[in-house]
Amino acid sequence: MGITLLRGRFVSARDDERAPVVIDIDDVFARSYFPNEDPIGHYVNLTQLNVRAQIIGVVRHVNQWGPGVDSKSLLQAQFYYPFMQMPDPLMRLAAGGAAVVIRTRRDPAAILKVVREGTARIDSRQVIYAVRTMNEVVGGALRPREISMVLLSVFANLALALACVGIYGVISYAVGQRTREIGLRMALGAQRGDVMRMVIGDGAKMALAGLGVGMAGAFGLTRLMEKELFGISAHDPLTFGAVALVLILVALVACYIPARRAVRVDPAVALRCE
Repeated sequence: MGITLLRGRFVSARDDERAPVVIDIDDVFARSYFPNEDPIGHYVNLTQLNVRAQIIGVVRHVNQWGPGVDSKSLLQAQFYYPFMQMPDPLMRLAAGGAAVVIRTRRDPAAILKVVREGTARIDSRQVIYAVRTMNEVVGGALRPREISMVLLSVFANLALALACVGIYGVISYAVGQRTREIGLRMALGAQRGDVMRMVIGDGAKMALAGLGVGMAGAFGLTRLMEKELFGISAHDPLTFGAVALVLILVALVACYIPARRAVRVDPAVALRCE
């Protein structure tokens, strides 16, 4: 399963019905019940199983309830119990609904045929059903969230596109309104480079001010979508930085194009511009 052993040892085949009862616990269990000591060698009473088991290893916590959900669950501490040491009443229940995991480097469809043939040789009455790869298991757990995130991504990209169009239109119009001012500056001897830097600088200041207000609002509203995110924080700096960069670039282009067009116009013509 790829579960990481932190200390001690894993439950193994030698922990059968003739061996002392042992368990592995996860690091959440260790922190919760043995915060200031090493749990290896300690005994715990498993009241539901009516047994006393010795802790032989500590493993890393595994998401049991699904990606992004486990950390919010009230129950997180876990332990691993050898199948062959289960009490008889529980053994009957477990055997009726056991799930077997097979790790292979081969094609899962090819290995399944071998497994079916091997199982039939042991007991032809056994039925193997509901076979899924681990990718299918994880995909099924994430599918509802994927649908909502696809819709959210579509609307987010649409909102970003509308924001870009709006920023370009407003700043381009504002720069266009300064055509007479640009012509006057050019007539009085201003250099094209100076005028371009002035116009782009003013536009950038306007864009940065709007961006600051927008980012503050977005930073607060992202808490509403934290439950839909997995493997990324609601305040992911890369996402915020990428959006900010796109909007700044759009604002600079919106300043540059009309300003470049204005400084190329003859100052006398620019001064007559309405």
